[in-house]
Amino acid sequence: MKKLLGMTLALAMFVPAGANAELLKNFKVGGQLDIQTTSARNVTDFVTRPNHAGGGSGPGAAAASNNDRIGTATTRVILKMDWDLLDDVHSRTTLVKGAWNNVARTYGAASQSLTTIEGAVFVEEANVKIDKVFGALDVTAGRQFYGEEGDLVIYFGPRDNYGLSISALDVFRADWNGEHMAVTGIAGKIADVVAVGTTGGAATDLRGVTVSCKMHEMVKPSFYVYNQVTHRASAVAALKNDNLWVAGVKAKIATGGLSASVELAKNFGENRPLAGAADPTSGNYKGYAIQAKAGYKLDLSNVGTVNPWGEFGLGTGDANFNAYGNNTFTAIATDYRPGGIYGRFDQGAAVVGASALGAAGVAGASNGLANRIIWGLGVKGTPTALNKLTAGLAFYRYAYHRVAPSAAGTKSSRNIGAEVNVTGEWKHSENVSFKATAASFKPGASIADLKGANAPLNPAVMLAGDVCIKF
Repeated sequence: MKKLLGMTLALAMFVPAGANAELLKNFKVGGQLDIQTTSARNVTDFVTRPNHAGGGSGPGAAAASNNDRIGTATTRVILKMDWDLLDDVHSRTTLVKGAWNNVARTYGAASQSLTTIEGAVFVEEANVKIDKVFGALDVTAGRQFYGEEGDLVIYFGPRDNYGLSISALDVFRADWNGEHMAVTGIAGKIADVVAVGTTGGAATDLRGVTVSCKMHEMVKPSFYVYNQVTHRASAVAALKNDNLWVAGVKAKIATGGLSASVELAKNFGENRPLAGAADPTSGNYKGYAIQAKAGYKLDLSNVGTVNPWGEFGLGTGDANFNAYGNNTFTAIATDYRPGGIYGRFDQGAAVVGASALGAAGVAGASNGLANRIIWGLGVKGTPTALNKLTAGLAFYRYAYHRVAPSAAGTKSSRNIGAEVNVTGEWKHSENVSFKATAASFKPGASIADLKGANAPLNPAVMLAGDVCIKF
């Protein structure tokens, strides 16, 4: 932070006086402050243990260090700075402090020095936008957020999972907007070698195009295709690159009180794991996913609004029962995380959560619709007398699409578990909101099979409170 401010001051000193006023022309500052508090139990092992050092030899015996309890609060600050470099060239820099993957600070920890804070502030966005290149394209180049929160296939940006993780993408982005159609194209890197000129290093490239139709007010369809190429490092130079394609169509529908959306995504390309051609997952990507959501808003006179909703999602699993085989639906960077516990403790969270025991290791954690069948239903309501309050009740059911047979050769259960959520959100103003969540996740038969017949099995429970202040 000090270095960034120092550079700005230095530029102001050395740039001629007549140009100083233009250096940060139309300078604007915005962002948000997120406060996340979480009290949870059993989210990683589904076992309630006594609050002592344990002992004994039974399946419930464990040392105190294995007690699965969470009681944390943390903050994340996002500071966005926008200004005009020229009349048709705009710049954005976004500073972030507090995301767990960027050295988060939790409540109760010691105070931080300015030097520590400087090392914990990361530049997540740094880009320039050029208007009307070739007379038609708005081009953004550099590190940037991309996609929409909750997207099934691709999202890079701030997330509200446990620990408030964040990600960004280094790309060239071009946007064209016509009267009835909009087109967005991207080309860039997810990962690359560190040193310029280094050869033989692994890299991951990403390209994509999205076409959206704006002709109809009630129905807004779009089509997308993304290509992710994972290059092989010199140690496995004999292997070919992994080449993943994801193509899909989706549509949003809104008429009267009804709102709905549907999406179909399909994988193509060559799946070439690092294990080589002998790996049983080698072959062509064949996975697919379908997702549908619907809700209806009822206005009840002198009572308030009631909004029942439902959703369903299916993503294929692998015929060879591999965690990430070529038949498993594979997204680029999914943010589909339904449910209070299941969604909060996803694969990208600071602690992988409730579904981690649903398969061997971390691969079983919440990961969009990869080898999943998920459905949910619920209702939200806003009373007229308290029109800033929205209360909700939701139920979710999670299952695998495919499971491997047990060691005895019998068919294993696909049931990961079910979750009940009670939520309340207070909209203090347009930019300030408070949200409380009470959730209980009951593990299903697949988790019971994994833990063994005599192992204890208890629901995961959570109370959470979140604050969001946008400025």
